[in-house]
Amino acid sequence: MMNLNWLSLQLLALTLWAVVAQATLQDKLTVRAFSNPHFADVLNDNQLERLASTAHKESSWLDIRNGELLSPVLVPRQIGSPGYRATQDLIVTTLGQLGYAISWDNFTTPTPMGDVKMSNIIATKNPSAAKRLVLAAHYESKIVPGGDFIGATDSAVPVAMILDIAKGLAGLIDKQTDSDISLQMVFFDGEEAFEQWTSTDSIYGARHLAEFWEHNPDPATVAALSGATEHRPELERVELMVLMDLIGAPDNMFAALQIPTADIFTQLSKLEKRLQSAEYIDRLYMNTAMPPGAAGIEDDHLPFIERNIPVLHLISVPFPKVWHKLSDNAEALDATVIADMSLIMRSFVASYLRLHV
Repeated sequence: MMNLNWLSLQLLALTLWAVVAQATLQDKLTVRAFSNPHFADVLNDNQLERLASTAHKESSWLDIRNGELLSPVLVPRQIGSPGYRATQDLIVTTLGQLGYAISWDNFTTPTPMGDVKMSNIIATKNPSAAKRLVLAAHYESKIVPGGDFIGATDSAVPVAMILDIAKGLAGLIDKQTDSDISLQMVFFDGEEAFEQWTSTDSIYGARHLAEFWEHNPDPATVAALSGATEHRPELERVELMVLMDLIGAPDNMFAALQIPTADIFTQLSKLEKRLQSAEYIDRLYMNTAMPPGAAGIEDDHLPFIERNIPVLHLISVPFPKVWHKLSDNAEALDATVIADMSLIMRSFVASYLRLHV
């Protein structure tokens, strides 16, 4: 009898643990207050066709050899180098001409190589809007012994894709009637480690900006709301961040790496299936077979999720074969993958923001 009671208590404890664990997981999976959590079907088939047609006409912008948005960043971009400065100029010039308010987050930080000056670049379309859809990528490239590392997938292509989204959707964004949420683009500096990846030798720019935004508004927000006497910290305006990394290789696949944005990933998968069924993209890239949160990858999103910011982390899983190799250059890129991901992300932004396509 004593053994039976003990066994019963153990079974009861296991049952209660399972119920609590399930509830905890369900809490994490609960749909947040996103502006458009079911965006996959927002655009009708005709609207998707128009987006696909436009993206095809503008595909030369992301041409690997001569694209005005991609080829200029397919150069070594180590901090302080000519390619690094040229990439900054391309970002600021392109987005400035499209009407984005540009902010610089300049700082000097200790590194294993001494104090280094770094700069995050923030571009906001409508700084007075209450909420932000943030697209983000890092723009500098790693120091690799033995040669000039370009980092075509890491992260020249993501940077060019963000510029492509801004330019390709510019007319639609300018006509956006919902001023409650706006597009914001963040280009992080100092993502790569100077020596060995640690919590202090990595994601320098993301750590600095997350801490600043936790307590302060972005300067562009202050300028747009100049009549306000008090300003909310910028992080309170961030509804969703989409961080892109390691994109453009033939073997690209993506998974739901963050549980709080698992439903957003599911919607993105549904949207790409619509594009693939209509033969606008070559194949599917979203791996829905991998359970949400099954793989943990350290990247620029970490300081933001630590502050409860929802992040959709679009980084190739597994990593491209050329990761952190000198062969991560133009030869490692696949034009079809770049074109497909460009259309998927244009369609995502247009759907999430409910643009009138």
